[in-house]
Amino acid sequence: MTSHRGHPLTVARHEALLSRLPPCEAQLSVDTRWLRGRAELFRQAAERPFTLTFDTAWYAEVTGLAFHPHYVAQVYRGEPGARLATPLMVMNLSMVATRGDADRALAHECMHLRVPSYGHKREAFACAQEILDRVGSLAA
Repeated sequence: MTSHRGHPLTVARHEALLSRLPPCEAQLSVDTRWLRGRAELFRQAAERPFTLTFDTAWYAEVTGLAFHPHYVAQVYRGEPGARLATPLMVMNLSMVATRGDADRALAHECMHLRVPSYGHKREAFACAQEILDRVGSLAA
């Protein structure tokens, strides 16, 4: 999710996403090793490739997009007519406190890869929840 300063309905839909991690694990802190492994499950579940980075300055430089300190995550597919073969996803580690938060952010950004034209509609978040459910099945 790019920002928690978004439309209240978008924020509510994002926060309603349910990670399939056991509650005790969902509250654990996040590290890059865990996130990279989790991102692989999201790649499989979403059936979309992406490269994950945690270097927000590099991401902003490469994409030309502003990445403000309050942003959580963002995915860049390339410019229309010049799409990247492998989209680039960035996650701001300082904004992802728990594994449950990371799952929601990964699902949200993978949703934009699966159904980019849906924006933040209810149907888009249904897709994000479906991705989360698939990740839960893959991790089981």
